[in-house]
Amino acid sequence: MPRILIVDDSRYQRNLVEKALHDVGPCEQADNGAMAVRLFQEALHRGESYDLVVMDILMPVMDGHRALSWIRRMEQQAGVSRPVKVIMLSSLDDPHNMIKAQFEEGAGVYLTKPFHPEDMQEALRAMELVDNPLDDTPCENL
Repeated sequence: MPRILIVDDSRYQRNLVEKALHDVGPCEQADNGAMAVRLFQEALHRGESYDLVVMDILMPVMDGHRALSWIRRMEQQAGVSRPVKVIMLSSLDDPHNMIKAQFEEGAGVYLTKPFHPEDMQEALRAMELVDNPLDDTPCENL
C-alpha cells in the first residue's frame, strides 16, 4: 500500500485530499513546505520513503515549489532510483506554475483547486499508483 504525504496550509484541503485517497494508502499531513521536507527526510532516513506527495504551491514558511526542489535534492543525494511521485494541487491555474512544477521539479500531475475526487483518481491511475479498471494487468510498480 502506498505511503502518502499531503502538504497544504489549509486543514480543510488536507482533509479533502485524504478523503479522496482513503482507499489508496495511509496518509500523513504537513501544513507547510518546511514541515514536508522534514517529514520526507525523516522517512528517507528510516528507509520508509513516501510513494506519493500531494503538494500545494502557495503556503507559508516554504512554498510547494521550493519544498519539492528540496525533496528532489534529498533523493538525488541519497541515490534514490525511483523518485517519489508528486501531484501538485494548487489554485494557481497558469502555465508558468504548471511548467515549473512538471518540467523543472518533476511533478507527474498538476491539478487545480477545487478538484473533483474523480480527477484525483485519474491522476493516480496515470501515475500507476492504482489499478486502471479498464486494464487487465494489476499495478505492480510499487
